[in-house]
Parts: sequence; structure tokens; C-alpha cells
Amino acid sequence: MDAIPCQFASGEIEAAVLEAFETEHPDVIIVEGQGALSHPAYISSAYILRGARPNGVILQHAPARRMLSDFPAIATPAPAAEINLIETFADTRVIGLSINHENMTDAEITAAITMYELELGIPSTDAVARPTDQLVSMVVRAFPQLREEPVVLAT
Repeated sequence: MDAIPCQFASGEIEAAVLEAFETEHPDVIIVEGQGALSHPAYISSAYILRGARPNGVILQHAPARRMLSDFPAIATPAPAAEINLIETFADTRVIGLSINHENMTDAEITAAITMYELELGIPSTDAVARPTDQLVSMVVRAFPQLREEPVVLAT
């Protein structure tokens, strides 16, 4: 995304998603993003949200990070504020929160996961320090139609 002129970025993301859908026919397409809508240096998040038009977003948050990297005068936004911004900007919903555990102990990770689940009302995990199947559970919980067994045709 960094090398694409901004006026083409959303269209390039949209084209990639459509191509994946039309050629692979997946049940789920995962589009990885970077930065946050509120971060002054990562405007590509806006293009990703507009171009991919996701049905759901899993937000990444670093609880121990007090200030934005490279912007020591800007406090790291609270997840609730970033969720509000995402859901206001794009026709989507945040379906889960993933913790970036930098500078956190295992006990602090567990406490943060519990706190954010209670505070935000969405599932939370740490995608590195906890089992990765919890990310899959977030998606299946948000989109229960994915639980249906696939139809297998005998040949």
C-alpha cells in the first residue's frame, strides 16, 4: 500500500478482495491492516477499510504503550475510542480485540483480556501469547453461518 498513490489505494484493495472471492470462492477473506485510523502516520487504514469493506474488524491494541510510536506527544487511544472511530468511518463492526503484549507479564495479559472483554463487550485475546484458535472463534462467533458443515459432493 505504501507505494500506491492514495487515489488508487481503495480500488486496489477492492480489486484484490474481489479477485480472491471470484477465483478462490473462500468462506472468509482476511485483510491485514496496519496502524489505526487515529494514527497520523498510518492513513492506509482508511483505504483498507474503504476498499475491503469488511464485515468485521479485529482491533489490535497495546495496553502498555502509553504514547504513539514516533509521536511522543500523542497518547495511545483507548480501544473504545478507536472502535467508535472505525465503526463511524466504515460500515463495519469491531468483532474482537487482540492484545499486543509488549512490556506486559503473563498476568497482565490475562487481566487486560478480562478487562477489555468486560469493558467492550467483545471477545479479546493475545494472538501470540494465547492459542490462535481464539481468533478463529471471534470470527465464528460474529458470523455463526460459518459453523455450518460444508457440503461435500461425492464423485
